[in-house]
Amino acid sequence: MHHPEEFLPRRPSLREQVSTVAPSRNTSLIWLLLATLLTVLLMSVPPLSVLTFPIRIFVTFIHEGSHALAAVLSGYQVIRMTVHWDGSGLTLTNGQNWFVASAGYLGTILFGVWLLYQAQRRERAGVLLVGSGMLVLLLTILFVNGQASWLMVLPLALAATLLLGSLRLKFSMPLRWGMLGAGSLLLCLLVGLCVLTGTLYSWVSGLGIGVSLIALSVLTKPAAGQFTVNFLAVQCCLDALSDLKTLFFLSALTNVHSDAANMAQMTGIPAVVWATLWLASSVFLLGLTLWLLFLRPTRTTA
Repeated sequence: MHHPEEFLPRRPSLREQVSTVAPSRNTSLIWLLLATLLTVLLMSVPPLSVLTFPIRIFVTFIHEGSHALAAVLSGYQVIRMTVHWDGSGLTLTNGQNWFVASAGYLGTILFGVWLLYQAQRRERAGVLLVGSGMLVLLLTILFVNGQASWLMVLPLALAATLLLGSLRLKFSMPLRWGMLGAGSLLLCLLVGLCVLTGTLYSWVSGLGIGVSLIALSVLTKPAAGQFTVNFLAVQCCLDALSDLKTLFFLSALTNVHSDAANMAQMTGIPAVVWATLWLASSVFLLGLTLWLLFLRPTRTTA
C-alpha cells in the first residue's frame, strides 16, 4: 500500500530555489547590459545615432503625452500636442498647474523605469511591445489635434479600408480603381488638413511608431522581444536623464522657456532648483529600480 505522502510533490531545497532564481537574474542582467552598451554606442557615434531616431520620437511622445494626461486629470483641455522631427515637442492646454508642468520629465522617467522593471520577464515582452504601441496610438488619436483628433479617426480608417480594399483581386477592376481613387482623395484631404494645422509629422510618426511596435511583438521571438523592450526602456531612461541634464544647464545659465521656467513662474522658486529636483528624482528612481531587479536579496521559503 502506498503512503499518502508519497504522492505529495517534493519541496525544493534552499539551494535549488536559489539556483533557479540566479540564472533568471543573470539572464535579465545580460539582456540589460547588452541593451545599455548598444544604446551608449549608438548615442556616442553621430552617424549611428540615426538608428535611435524613432525611439527618440517615441520618448518625446511619452513626454508630451504625460503633459497631456496630467492636464486632462487636472480638468484642463488639450488644445494640441505636436512632436517635431528634431525630437522636440509642445503640448498646448487651456490651463496649467505644477502637476502639468512636472509631468513631462517625471512621467518619462516613470514610464522608463516601469518598462525596465517589467522587461526582465521574458513572457511579458510581447505584451509590453503591444502596450507601448497602443499607448502611442492613443496619444496620437486623443491629443495631436486636441478635441478635433477624433474627427480624423473615422476618415482615416475609411481611407485605409478603401486603399486596402483596392488590393483585393476578387473585386472587379472598375470597383478596385474606384476604391483606390476614393481612398487616395480622402487621404490627400486629411494630409492637407494636417499640413494646415501643423500636425502632419505628429500623425505620421505617431501612427508609424505605434503600428511598428505592435508588429514587432508579432514578428520577433521572445528572446528578441525581451532585448527590444530592454533597449526601449534603457533608451527612455537615458534620454530622460540626458534631457534633464540639458535642462539643468539651460536653467542655470539662461532664461530659455522650459517646463522648469514654467514652474518658476508659478511658484517663485528658481528654475534651476526644479531642474535639480527632477534630475535627482530620476536618478533615485532608476537606482531604486536597478536595486530591486538585481541587488535586492531574494526571498526564499523554508
